[in-house]
Amino acid sequence: MRLTRYATIHDDPAPAWPEWVPGGQRRRLDALNRLALSALDPLLAQGAALDPETAVVVSNSYGSVDSTLRFLGSISSFGDRGASPTPFTTSVHNSTAGVVGELLKLHGPCTTLSQGGTGGLAALRWAQLMLSAGRAPAVLVIVGDKHVDWSRATAGRLSGSPWPIGDGVAVCLLEGDDAVGREVRAGRHPAPRCLDGGALLARDERVLEQSARGQVRIRAPDVLGSWWPCCTLSALPLDDPAPLQLREIEHQHVIDMWIGPA
Repeated sequence: MRLTRYATIHDDPAPAWPEWVPGGQRRRLDALNRLALSALDPLLAQGAALDPETAVVVSNSYGSVDSTLRFLGSISSFGDRGASPTPFTTSVHNSTAGVVGELLKLHGPCTTLSQGGTGGLAALRWAQLMLSAGRAPAVLVIVGDKHVDWSRATAGRLSGSPWPIGDGVAVCLLEGDDAVGREVRAGRHPAPRCLDGGALLARDERVLEQSARGQVRIRAPDVLGSWWPCCTLSALPLDDPAPLQLREIEHQHVIDMWIGPA
């Protein structure tokens, strides 16, 4: 498959709403959806309108923390019968995929993954399966998370992350092998450099170090200045045309993808 478009945004507390998002949606949508749509906006500007049969896969680890807290707060204040439906609709993990499909009028397969530190490359592999099976002409991959102050502090304490806890979204458009773009393959292939998402556990860090032998290793959170579970795709150095190995790990489970030369 081919990576034909790419955009990312990270550590922006209040990104601008795209002009194509209606005012009613802006009032109802939450911080995670705002971040995802803001990242998606420059990708859409890179080419023609997406094919209506384009598939959508979203990968995040925390879901919408903002909406979940607001929904639980409404139950705490007013009881089950007083629960607010507005934050509930965006608190479910699949809300971003649904919002994107609705706003862009896409009718292809749609799903959401939650796979922690391997979530970014898992989304690329799902895209490859959709394309190879002929289920869609293209796949829109949206990967990221958005914190509130409480969850950022809590994640930092619980994870022991050596990096500040950040947030961001990367958006990729993947198309078939006949498209113009950088080739993307599953597994390990020759590449002078590798990009990984870093590791919180010492044993995972040792696995990443060993896997990167013979390559120049780049850690995504070092590039970004912050960490979230699937931050790898937000640090793609696409201005460098050389092949690149991508690697993510969670409890010693490693996923590898490869991006070919430009």
